[in-house]
Amino acid sequence: MNRAALAFLICTPLACGASAHGAYTQTFAEGERAETAGRFAEASVHYDGAAKVAPNARERDHASYAAAKMLLQAGDLAAAAPRLEAIASATPPGEHAALAYYDLTEFKMRHGREAEAWVALERMVVAYPASALARRALHRVITHKDETEGLKASLAYIDSRSATLGKSDLAETLAYERALHLEQLGDHAAARAAFIAVAEKWPYPLGALRDDSLFHASEIDEALGHFPEAISDLEAMLRDREKASTIGTYQRPRYTPAQWRIAILYRDQLHDRSRAREAFHFLYTDFTTALQRDDALWEEASLWAEDNDKTTACSRLATLTHAFPDSRYVPCAIEDCSAIQRASGSHAPKTCHAYLRAHPRDPR
Repeated sequence: MNRAALAFLICTPLACGASAHGAYTQTFAEGERAETAGRFAEASVHYDGAAKVAPNARERDHASYAAAKMLLQAGDLAAAAPRLEAIASATPPGEHAALAYYDLTEFKMRHGREAEAWVALERMVVAYPASALARRALHRVITHKDETEGLKASLAYIDSRSATLGKSDLAETLAYERALHLEQLGDHAAARAAFIAVAEKWPYPLGALRDDSLFHASEIDEALGHFPEAISDLEAMLRDREKASTIGTYQRPRYTPAQWRIAILYRDQLHDRSRAREAFHFLYTDFTTALQRDDALWEEASLWAEDNDKTTACSRLATLTHAFPDSRYVPCAIEDCSAIQRASGSHAPKTCHAYLRAHPRDPR
């Protein structure tokens, strides 16, 4: 093979690309090793070197951001600030723009420039509404205003931002925060309406705050004595519930507490013992990943016993001791039903604690 042909093979885009990527990977790895060892200034130099040999713009931007971040870690704000600001203000903005801005703001917050940092966080909310960091910045700003200016000032700020960001990715968060602040200010009717509005405007499955909104609305209804409405709020949430057809679960954090509260509301507020028993039993049968399944069986059995149906009560307790041999309720079940025996190898307590027989009980 002549030298011209060999040169052609060496310099094909595939070969040259592979070589460039190898140099980038090696140099970036040297930066990571220095960073892990706490040698931040050295890491910055290596990341800069990786940026110079990066095979594409994305890798170059990533390395450049890492180099600037290491200068910040090293405490060299004078060198880091202009580089982070350049990344944050690039047009069009790169994928590290919001992160660079937030890093710089956080550094200022920790090094005696709080007033400047709070202004920067407020600007970030407007400048990068699609970033997850903007949501974090928004929460921090609102909490800061709560603590320094009061709830009414925070509500005014939320309303002002809603007017300008009402169609952005922050709209749902702003609407939810508005409902929370109305609730904290004692305007329960307006708060409930605001929570319901969030749940309806951002429905399942994309609404990130639908469950929280319906749960809060239910709590307000309960506080106002509107018990059927409180149950209806929770049932609206649970209608969204899906069952996984394969391994895994679609169970959301609010689902089990919602089902538990439905049972408690039927039992303690509406005094509908039949519906309460059904609700407790449904938690046991259908919420198969819930930690409260033995609690639900115990509460159901207690209702049957209080209604003088010992046969059904003992049937439920037998199910409990079989399905949950280590449950704290096992000694109580044995005490109540002579036919029930402790399972072999059970690690349940030896005695039934009196507090387990007291109403109301809430295992959450």
